[in-house]
Amino acid sequence: MTKFENTVKEFNSLVQQFKFIQAVDKFYDQNIISTDNNNEPTKGLENFRKAVENFTANSEIEKLELISTIVDKDLSVAHWHYIFTNKNFGRLDYKQISVQRWKDGKIVQENHFYNLF
Repeated sequence: MTKFENTVKEFNSLVQQFKFIQAVDKFYDQNIISTDNNNEPTKGLENFRKAVENFTANSEIEKLELISTIVDKDLSVAHWHYIFTNKNFGRLDYKQISVQRWKDGKIVQENHFYNLF
């Protein structure tokens, strides 16, 4: 297994353990651009960290399963199954594809694709 594959594996492990803030602090670049579906992107580590803190403060996670991954060069793709209850949106059960572009061991760009309906 390559160093990059191990990095992605460690990142996904933190996510699976609901350690989102630790994942943000360790694996996201200062200039991160993160986009959910077609929403406006969240830009910059400080803004992204606030968004993650907001999510965790308002969500009770029941399940977060990593279904599959692809790792190649500076790109990782993860297929997730989420079940959680959010104070603003209610109970959600959906599958998500997350695509991350990496540089020097940090995520510089990510896109999440999912359908809630």
